[in-house]
Amino acid sequence: MPRQERIKTDYPGVYYINGFSSVHKKPERIYYVVYRKGGRLVEEKAGRQYTNAMTASKANKLRTLKIDGYMLTNQEQRHKDQEIKLSIRAKWTIERLWDEY
Repeated sequence: MPRQERIKTDYPGVYYINGFSSVHKKPERIYYVVYRKGGRLVEEKAGRQYTNAMTASKANKLRTLKIDGYMLTNQEQRHKDQEIKLSIRAKWTIERLWDEY
């Protein structure tokens, strides 16, 4: 499947593609942000025009927050969520204590 054409916005590093809403089947823009963090190029989905009420200016604010480190990148957030799940599983429960005993 060929990659869809990215259309530039007035903001640097903010692009969108034309897609369709999964609920209403109407055309909508899907915004992406592109930036460098830690020497690596990061391209992330920012949100959908109607589903997430995303605009180019909101996507740009999201991009600057992630570059400055005030928000985690999507990959960092997934890693953090996975660590939390593992720490919850590692806690002792009455059932686990009973089984070990």
